[in-house]
Amino acid sequence: MEQTTYQNYTGLNVTQDNGINLKSSLEDFLKLEYTEGLRNEFAVMDALINSLSKDTITGKKKYKSFALGITDNIRAIGNGDLYNIEIEDFIKAADTVDAEFDTTKLIGVFSITDEVLLKGSTDGSLFDVLGDTLNRMQMGLKHTMNRYTYGSKSGLIGVISEAEVFSADKAGATPGVQVGNKAISRDIVSIKCSNSMSILPGMGVMIAVETEEEGTTTYKYRQGKIWQKDDAALGKESLIVVLDPIKDGEATAAEIGEGAKLYARQMKTGAAVEEYTGLEDIVCTTNNTIFGVDRSVFRTLNCAQKDLDGNLLTESDLRDMADHVSLITPEGANINLVCAKHAIVSTIEKQMYQFKQYSLDTAQNGFTLGRPNIKFDTFELKKDKYAHDGTVYLLDTTKVGELLRKDFGWITSGRETILERRDGSEIYEAIMTKYADMYIDAWKAHACFKNVADAVGTAGLYAREVKVVNEVKHAE
Repeated sequence: MEQTTYQNYTGLNVTQDNGINLKSSLEDFLKLEYTEGLRNEFAVMDALINSLSKDTITGKKKYKSFALGITDNIRAIGNGDLYNIEIEDFIKAADTVDAEFDTTKLIGVFSITDEVLLKGSTDGSLFDVLGDTLNRMQMGLKHTMNRYTYGSKSGLIGVISEAEVFSADKAGATPGVQVGNKAISRDIVSIKCSNSMSILPGMGVMIAVETEEEGTTTYKYRQGKIWQKDDAALGKESLIVVLDPIKDGEATAAEIGEGAKLYARQMKTGAAVEEYTGLEDIVCTTNNTIFGVDRSVFRTLNCAQKDLDGNLLTESDLRDMADHVSLITPEGANINLVCAKHAIVSTIEKQMYQFKQYSLDTAQNGFTLGRPNIKFDTFELKKDKYAHDGTVYLLDTTKVGELLRKDFGWITSGRETILERRDGSEIYEAIMTKYADMYIDAWKAHACFKNVADAVGTAGLYAREVKVVNEVKHAE
């Protein structure tokens, strides 16, 4: 049927002859089907956050009191019929520490232009274009939630190990040169950074460069966007960053080098962000202040750690650490999940090859070798690309989780419409928010290994030999 299009100064209305307003239909889809489908997909996606416990917050904040010990108020008084109890016979109750849990606001923005609405409604591809846009937004949200779980409230992603200003011999791109159908007129830097799997192309980042002048340490910042990831070859991938136009006092492209820190894009240069209080803060950092508790004062609340100093992770290491956590945790923690990058977990898998189960069926071609899941003692080993480089997390999933005030939903400001036109443009936007953060039920129920080698392609037997050699060397 023929389609009629109306456009006015306050917005776009694309109405078919059957009286259906496509903009209204789009809003109904976003409010009802998309948000519900998004929540359901988050609930079942293979992400660490879905392996952890959940809690809700209804008040302004959530408080919990943690004891630094137990009370010594049990006394044996013998088998006599008479006894006298004085208050001095008992010590005071154990000292407690009060933790304060709150949520942080996450925002996602959906954008679509009136041109897309017009063209899509004309040739019948509107919801194809819409589907692609929503899929990209959904992918970004999933990626962000996975990154938050392992990250830090500061937004720190990793440390840059190599950096090089892009030149004409690098993929044909240089500032001011036409690249594809875009003219790149800004500085372009290729960097290698730890935890680079936590980054997607298109993500905004901020680089902090530390400088030393006359004994005083200062920081220069520079923001930009991950343009591409060069990961075609095995090994450490390169991130190609298009930097924002430089302002006075900001770091030049040439100043970005080894040791610079990569953060998620800040709301403004040099300002702290409020991302999730992730496992980097909870498990991997000691003597820090989280949830209002200063662990440099209350050191008994630090999680157990071991630095493997570039050695491979072994079954013995896992068993010893799990036993250690069980011994030191008054709450009776039980490690049931171990997370690390694929290559690290694979080193354990290779060590278990001699214990692999297999079956041979003459009715089929070949035989089946391996286990569906990698399990060790009471816990499962999870390969997760979002885990930080060289880090292995041992978790009691009942003692750490997500604190939720409000799940993802659109901001409507009391109006029926959620798509608002940005002033002076043809862009319609809808803003989605979620209020959440991580929380803990026990401080010492978790542990981590740091500086763990991945040793891609190394056999399990070789892994054990390397470990023994290093132990002897350290003993000398």
